[in-house]
Amino acid sequence: MSFSQLSLAAAYVASTYGTYIALSPPNPRPADAPPTTDQKGQPIRDSMHMWKFTHNHFAKFMIIPFALLSSHAASLAYKYPNVPPALLGHGAQNLNKDLITWSPSTAIPLALLFFVGVPLRLIPYRHLGKNFTFALTKPSGLRTTGIYAYMQHPSYTAVVVLVLCNIALLARLDGVLGCWIRPDMVRTLTGVEIAGLAIGGCLFLTGVGTRVVEEEAMLKEEFKEDWVQWHAKTARFIPWVI
Repeated sequence: MSFSQLSLAAAYVASTYGTYIALSPPNPRPADAPPTTDQKGQPIRDSMHMWKFTHNHFAKFMIIPFALLSSHAASLAYKYPNVPPALLGHGAQNLNKDLITWSPSTAIPLALLFFVGVPLRLIPYRHLGKNFTFALTKPSGLRTTGIYAYMQHPSYTAVVVLVLCNIALLARLDGVLGCWIRPDMVRTLTGVEIAGLAIGGCLFLTGVGTRVVEEEAMLKEEFKEDWVQWHAKTARFIPWVI
């Protein structure tokens, strides 16, 4: 076992822990908290909250399958190239070694996780303080400084990066997932993998986009011209791009 393999195993574990921290609510909402209302006294539309995605314990449930796969991937990396058959499972036929060694397939998503995804969640946690909530709530003020001078929705950019990078690392049929699935099933699933990822990606991005629209409507209602001016001159997701 080399230092290179040890560092990759540690990176797998750290990436999952970082994902969990980045997707956990910094200010959990009390269970008996009343619905947030707008200036007219009407409940603020929050589709994410309606589907329980903003529940205080959602991150705990979501991280379980990722943690299992990540632990397995870390163990494979740690033991490589002498992986015990019991640990390898169906990976003897299915596993791509690029996903358990340092390669572009591991280095790129891990780098994006550590240097883009996790920081773009934790920095807004600090900047917004008590105003950062998973359920849509009226903030005490409009933040336009710090990271918000460059992008309006850093945390949503981070969520997209975190989800896509974890999928790239852990949900490929030729990766750790392939150790759990018979080769004949992998061949069958490979035929629909791209279509499934495309459909899942569209649904995920539609959900994020819907939440962005709802949040912007709330901020516009609350801060009016101040928000309009900031919205017009500030990128939404990637500074100086979009």
